[in-house]
Amino acid sequence: MSAMVLTLLVPVALKDDVIAAMLAHEPTARVGFSAREVEGYGRDVDYDSVVEQVRGHTLSAEIVVTAEAAELRALLDALGDKLAGRGLRWRLVAATAGLL
Repeated sequence: MSAMVLTLLVPVALKDDVIAAMLAHEPTARVGFSAREVEGYGRDVDYDSVVEQVRGHTLSAEIVVTAEAAELRALLDALGDKLAGRGLRWRLVAATAGLL
């Protein structure tokens, strides 16, 4: 089994919908996840409003979950079915995880 870390960057307006979908996905609900608001900077940032353009950054929700690769890929498939084309970005990286 290979532990992976999935990081989702979600438009703030979709945060509740994504969290609800993640809680409906039993493997993700079982292992749990964290969510927080973050500021995005960079030349290729997609601004949601003129206010964000003036501020120079965009607000997003960052959601992080650690689980087995197959479970995370199933979660991505489920999110894609419900929220395709809505601006979700993701990273999936290998991890060493444990409990002390």
